[in-house]
Amino acid sequence: MGKTTFAVSLIADKFKNHAYYNWDNREDRKKILQSTWPGNAELIILDEIHKYKNWKNLIKGEYDKLKTKYKFMVTGSARLDIYRRGGDSLQGRYHYYRLHPFSLAEYLNIRNRIQIFKEIALQEGSYDKEFDTFFEFGGFPEPLLKGSARFLRRWHNEKVERMFREDITDIEQIRDLGSMKLLSDILADKVGSLLSINAIREDLEVSHRAVTHWLNILEIFYYHFRIYPFARQKIRSIKKEPKLYLWDWRKNQNFIFGIGLK
Repeated sequence: MGKTTFAVSLIADKFKNHAYYNWDNREDRKKILQSTWPGNAELIILDEIHKYKNWKNLIKGEYDKLKTKYKFMVTGSARLDIYRRGGDSLQGRYHYYRLHPFSLAEYLNIRNRIQIFKEIALQEGSYDKEFDTFFEFGGFPEPLLKGSARFLRRWHNEKVERMFREDITDIEQIRDLGSMKLLSDILADKVGSLLSINAIREDLEVSHRAVTHWLNILEIFYYHFRIYPFARQKIRSIKKEPKLYLWDWRKNQNFIFGIGLK
């Protein structure tokens, strides 16, 4: 979500010359496999290359041989984070960055210095329109910048469908994919409350192990994240029930708006 724009528009501007290759493009795919990099480029951007089975071997070999001539930037979806953990090690050869949805400060173009427990200084009533847009369309660049409710519904449905039909099935064999998808639907109602796996297990009529496994997979693909309560002893913190939130925090609105009603 916005990684290509970020790579080409922001990062590449810091280099005199760069070359961009997308694995989904047939011509680019041939050039990547043949390693035909332009001689005057300083930065080589490789997008979605993790879809190639031996991508880590290719990157490792090219970097070790050409690291004094080129800088490489590899971008991809959540699967890139998963695939980098297995196979040949790239230890010591890269820095890993995760691109989050827009924050409120970024959307409002406010330079906000992060300070723990400090609120963003905003004048009351000065950003009402921006707040409404941000809450309605969420922080992901495509639907937020489009500002279309119709596009938002289509984008979200396609995003979830691709995650289940393509991303998850690429790395996991899920026997009951329908129940797992149903789990993703009901998680929106669990936002901000203590997450009880036993209650979800009873609702779906599946095993505790299955729900735990599905939750872990969805978390790996950045569908949701869990926040565990603080405790002096780490083991006690892990044993307590966490609270769950969705990365697509547009679906967390019931919880967000509920804060001001208490």
